[in-house]
Amino acid sequence: MKFLNPCNDVAFKKIFGSEEHKAVTISFLNSILEYTGKAAIVEIKFLNTEQKRIMQLKKDNILDILCTDQAGKQYLVEVQVESVKAFGKRIVFYGAKTYAMQLGAAQAYTKLEPIVAISVLDFIMFPKKKDYKSIHLLLDKKTYEHDLKELSFAFIELPKFNKKENELETNEDKWIYFLKNINKQDHVPAPLQENEFGQACQAAERMTWSEEEFNAYEDAIVRATDIQGSNELAFEKGEKKGENKKAIEIATTSLKAGLDVHTISKITGLSIEDVESLKTHLIN
Repeated sequence: MKFLNPCNDVAFKKIFGSEEHKAVTISFLNSILEYTGKAAIVEIKFLNTEQKRIMQLKKDNILDILCTDQAGKQYLVEVQVESVKAFGKRIVFYGAKTYAMQLGAAQAYTKLEPIVAISVLDFIMFPKKKDYKSIHLLLDKKTYEHDLKELSFAFIELPKFNKKENELETNEDKWIYFLKNINKQDHVPAPLQENEFGQACQAAERMTWSEEEFNAYEDAIVRATDIQGSNELAFEKGEKKGENKKAIEIATTSLKAGLDVHTISKITGLSIEDVESLKTHLIN
């Protein structure tokens, strides 16, 4: 068996964002958000389920999953493999924008339903937090009462989850293990063989994918690789720019102190021509 990476944008949508696997999504949401009893989700409606359209759109044009439950509460789920600057601000923006877009012209604020934003991250966002999952609410600063339930955020940091197959106890354990490890397996792990977990594994199995779907999956990998390469190049350029700036500062101080051009060139790594140019600039 060969399983595809569920954290790939296209794979994530196929597994967790389709009518065919609705039970998978319900189980995932209930597990991650710790919904039980009357609070449990029993039915959802996807708000962006047209599979071909999802595959054709770029990641920055559409949320990975957007759905609503039987009570009207909306859930947006975003999977992010590469660390990006200000991701926290981005997901808050997504949540606030989704909340505001519920209202049409002249509609009353009473029509607004709560928004829960879930982020599955393949990087560490909160280095000071020990747990792999954190849920953020709007609380009263003094009493910690949860009066405003309009916006809440859940973050799952996959690198922090280290449980092995024989250590999986809860449904949450199993979902996080599935997200992090199923593409490294050559068989369905015993804890994932039943119910919604079995469905998810089947949806992730390469043999169940059409060529069109698999091509979209590979295109997503290429896009992610290109973005990573661009980020690394930008970082390298930024480092070089910073190093050059520091060298110029040292050269300037050295020139003012009366050191000769050749010595400064050796100290800073700047060319003799650059130091001469800097010297001329200081004189003028």
